[in-house]
Amino acid sequence: MTDSHDLYTRYAGDVYRFALFLCGNSAEAEEIVAETFARALTGKAPIASATAKGYLLTIARNLYIESLRHRKRHAELSPELPDPQPPIEHTVSQKTELEALQTFLQQCSEVDRAALLLRADGVAYDEIAASLKISVAAAKVKVHRLRLKLAEWRANRESN
Repeated sequence: MTDSHDLYTRYAGDVYRFALFLCGNSAEAEEIVAETFARALTGKAPIASATAKGYLLTIARNLYIESLRHRKRHAELSPELPDPQPPIEHTVSQKTELEALQTFLQQCSEVDRAALLLRADGVAYDEIAASLKISVAAAKVKVHRLRLKLAEWRANRESN
């Protein structure tokens, strides 16, 4: 896929969703998406992943980790500041469920969360393992265990 517009059109939603669930913040997710495509389209290194989607999601994850390192040096904005436009979550009919899911995922380790989200986006286990620098077996175990925790979490929410 050589056309940058086609690449963006095809994968921007996947990269945004992945970034949103990693960071839990729509504005930060949008920044990660923009920077992901900027780096992917201007990078001099060849694509190191078997698929463009896996490559883009790996860049997005690396940007998220980079933002965690820099977060300590930045002051948080006051929550009272008005948002000039409504966040994307307002357009989702099940906003409460989405927020609860994001909260649940934020409580999981970053590696487990990334493994599950990569797999949910259809990335192969070998690409997940390479991206997270773990074995294929470890990637499968992390995805399986977090799926079990997610099923238990859903069952508990439904019974309450």
